[in-house]
Amino acid sequence: MTKEHELLIGGQARPAEGERHFPVHDPATGQVLAEVADATRRDVLAAVESAHTALKGWSGTPAWRRYEVLRDGADALRRQVPELAELISAETGKPTREALGEAANTVRFFEWFSHETLRLPGQAWPEITPTRDAVVVAEPVGVVAAITPWNFPAFMVACKAGAALAAGCAVVLKPAEQTPLTALFIARVLHDAGLPPGVLNVVPTSDPATAGEVFLRDERVDCVSFTGSRAIGELLMRGAAASIKRVLLELGGNSPVVVLEDADVADTARQLVQARYLNAGQACVAANRVYVVDGVAGALLAELRTAVRALTTGHPRQEGTDLGPLIDLDAVERIERQIDTAVSQGAELVTGGRRLEENAVSAFVEPAVIAAPAAREPAVLGEELFGPVLAVVTCRDEAEAVELANSTEYGLAAYVFTGDRDRGLRVARRLKAGSVGVNCALTSEPQLPFGGMKASGLGRERGRAGVEEFLELKTIQVAL
Repeated sequence: MTKEHELLIGGQARPAEGERHFPVHDPATGQVLAEVADATRRDVLAAVESAHTALKGWSGTPAWRRYEVLRDGADALRRQVPELAELISAETGKPTREALGEAANTVRFFEWFSHETLRLPGQAWPEITPTRDAVVVAEPVGVVAAITPWNFPAFMVACKAGAALAAGCAVVLKPAEQTPLTALFIARVLHDAGLPPGVLNVVPTSDPATAGEVFLRDERVDCVSFTGSRAIGELLMRGAAASIKRVLLELGGNSPVVVLEDADVADTARQLVQARYLNAGQACVAANRVYVVDGVAGALLAELRTAVRALTTGHPRQEGTDLGPLIDLDAVERIERQIDTAVSQGAELVTGGRRLEENAVSAFVEPAVIAAPAAREPAVLGEELFGPVLAVVTCRDEAEAVELANSTEYGLAAYVFTGDRDRGLRVARRLKAGSVGVNCALTSEPQLPFGGMKASGLGRERGRAGVEEFLELKTIQVAL
């Protein structure tokens, strides 16, 4: 697969300034997958100029025509799902089964957003006063800088670029430096299917801070949409304040789970394994902390121990693999440090946690479960556990479980398990999170808005709300 990949600016592949490149590695093997053009400040400025120039034509294109272009792009992606999944797996170390799921979901979201072009909001108020009519129209916010993460490199392009394009915006996409090949592939397919030049530009770079500075300072950029860490989110908010630039942020989570005494323990364990170990635990909605009522804690831990030990960790392209490697050695060392700290702070390592295999850039980590009573809950559980480890904390009752579940700065996702559906809904209303699963692991549905409360971010992606984030409402009053 090793070859050079160029930037995509104005619909054309082009080298970076000075023909600079950086390597992209396969985390499962440590091998170099490709050399990718390394965008400089001038390259990012050129992409912004390209988007700014293309914006007028794209925003002025009738909605039915934008729908056709995006629909054709989604159809073209559907025909290349196997190729897209292969790239996803190679860049992220994601098992083939999960990569195929992400590729199919990416197509589904692009298709759904294509239809949203025909459903953009607007209102008419005839004779709002005896002497006036009024209309409220929705217009594209303008040029959108989209900064996507490495853990879902195709799906997040669909969530950000798909929604922005449907709204009539032009996009400059800066993918994570670990996973630029997937973003470049998607953009090329969309352009080949008829997306006008300059409407979607892709600028991979090994220097994301420089790209971010351009996005924040350039007045031609009207909105920055970012998924990543809280620290970077804070920097973007501060930088955007100078120009009152719109910022949309998804900043991760520390998803709690409340398991009540009437829960189906076997089904709860099965759902928790799905909600925790997807993508080797490298998902922002992954279940982090399970608060289980004392009466069922022992049974749940026994079920989890059996289910987690049955997971297969191995090469992502081998049949039957459940967990691939973590994205890089920094991620491996961070999750190992968190497990060791939790144990030193009083938790028990129930199973797993060993480093199984290592290469030059990453390693495989055995899926783990740690446990502790609420009275000795390790402080480290306040951090996001971005890896294959699930923490189980035993509580006295529902009230304590809900209180502990809400005792975090994050508020992206949460879960409730109970045998009483109405009780589950009541608990869900008390949890401070943007998405809550009741007796189920969360799935990504294009109709449903997604985003966080508290330090998990600002704004919503997906659903009608995800498109409206890229629109400005304008009120027009007309004398009769």
